[in-house]
Amino acid sequence: MAMTAFFSDLDRTLIFSHRIALPREKLVVELLNGREQSYMTCRTLAYLQNAAWLRLVPVTMRSCEQYERVTVFRTLLPCRYALVCNGGVLLADGETDRAWLAETRRLAANELRELERAVRIFESLADPVRTPMDLMAYALCGDPEDTARKLREAVDGSLLAVRADRGKLYCLPRSIHKGAALARFRERFAVDTAIAAGDSVFDLPMLNAADYAIAPQAIAGQVRCANTIAAAGERPFSDEICDVLETLRPPENFVGRHLQPCPDVLE
Repeated sequence: MAMTAFFSDLDRTLIFSHRIALPREKLVVELLNGREQSYMTCRTLAYLQNAAWLRLVPVTMRSCEQYERVTVFRTLLPCRYALVCNGGVLLADGETDRAWLAETRRLAANELRELERAVRIFESLADPVRTPMDLMAYALCGDPEDTARKLREAVDGSLLAVRADRGKLYCLPRSIHKGAALARFRERFAVDTAIAAGDSVFDLPMLNAADYAIAPQAIAGQVRCANTIAAAGERPFSDEICDVLETLRPPENFVGRHLQPCPDVLE
């Protein structure tokens, strides 16, 4: 049977921080130390629950532990597979796929040796530096742009990418990215059609590798996918993604499921 896979970034794409204003019809999907961290709109949840023609594959910079905090993907919207650590790790039924991880480390062997050296330098510039699965490094920085400049000067830029994003600084092996993960997943699971959605420069490789790419106006112009759809920006990005997905839905493959009311709607 033909498989259509929907590869989606999480933060600011399918789920949204408590700092972002959303419609009142939303669901808490992440807690940290008992506090609400992230939400999903009820419109997005309802659509994806009924999109039986799609296999949803979350693709995120989050570590395994950070991904596991987003409980909706185990409960109301269960996903058998997820790609975490910028695509370097495949989770299958919640467990790390060892073959995938071994292949990641083999493909990025030279970069990971340079990353090990870079982390020692990074730690002299920021504290603490986190290294999920030893596949990437990141830290919160008071001045991420200045720290990025210093780190770039000290590491091999042909092997590692240093990028600042919203107060965090990342040091990433150049061969471990969401586009490579999409291509590997596609080959391994015989995906016929790949749809991708994302909101940041970290998502560009994934958007470029897809058959259809959905992006906000801010980065849509940088996407090289021939079938790129720019969201209007008038409603939450995830809801506009669902509108686009509906236009891509093959009618003969759609098997609707009974819509259920969104639980725990918050003011």
